[in-house]
Amino acid sequence: MESILEINNLYKNYGRIKAVHDLSLKVEAGSVFGLLGPNGSGKTTTLGIVLDVVRKTKGEYSWFGQPPGSESRKKIGAILEGPAFYPNLSAKENLRIVARIKDVPYSKIDEVLETVDLADRKNDKFQTYSLGMKQRLAIGAALLSDPYVLVLDEPTNGLDPQGIAHVRELILKISGEGKTIILASHLLDEVQKVCTHFAVLNKGKNVYTGSVEEALSNKENVEIIAPDMDRLVQLVNRYEYITDFRIRNHKVIVHLNHQKTAHDLNTFLVSNGVVVSHLVTEKKNLEEQFLEILSQST
Repeated sequence: MESILEINNLYKNYGRIKAVHDLSLKVEAGSVFGLLGPNGSGKTTTLGIVLDVVRKTKGEYSWFGQPPGSESRKKIGAILEGPAFYPNLSAKENLRIVARIKDVPYSKIDEVLETVDLADRKNDKFQTYSLGMKQRLAIGAALLSDPYVLVLDEPTNGLDPQGIAHVRELILKISGEGKTIILASHLLDEVQKVCTHFAVLNKGKNVYTGSVEEALSNKENVEIIAPDMDRLVQLVNRYEYITDFRIRNHKVIVHLNHQKTAHDLNTFLVSNGVVVSHLVTEKKNLEEQFLEILSQST
């Protein structure tokens, strides 16, 4: 796959504070790539650097296989901070200003307003918009130049559930049209629903990179209860495909690796004389995986 963004050994220091520390990652074309991490992990600083808003301390990054420059910047649409438009102007009037700045024909405006589902409110003043509508208009402004890649910093921050759902659907719609999307977010459930790949940042470092599908299929959580719990624990200790287990609320909770399923585990237990009275399989969600990754990186 074509590489859209490559970051190699990137650093950003603010005095003694290491906002970004030896960060390397790659974003492939067509992906929806999520940057995850707690507050202060370096997500926004990283996006600021690759968008030429924040000066790096050292390291390298490239867009589309080329060093950063004005030509590559034209292929990128971005929202790094909250929506900023003239409150007394309508959506269409605000986008006309953006179109002039970006040297984009006005004919693109109605198309973009349809994309972000604001066509029926295009003549209403920006100050009458909900926060979710303002965010969608900002995404529309970023799309005016028909960029190859869209960069979004916390696109659902502060939105109500309906606003989050609208932005989520918009991200999926845009990615379905073939655009690459890079977004920073702390809402893990939303990242799980829209992203194909993600990286976890902690204290400016990249501590994990992978696909969402692989991260969630890597392990299964299985809750087990058996009449003879002591014997159950002995067998669980012997089963080589269990990565770890714990006892919680009188249940044995095991983590299986990707090679075996709960059915395989149950077959092993029965063949060794333990018939379970309770066995429930649950896939890990991204939040559990995220917290596990962070705990292992400290």
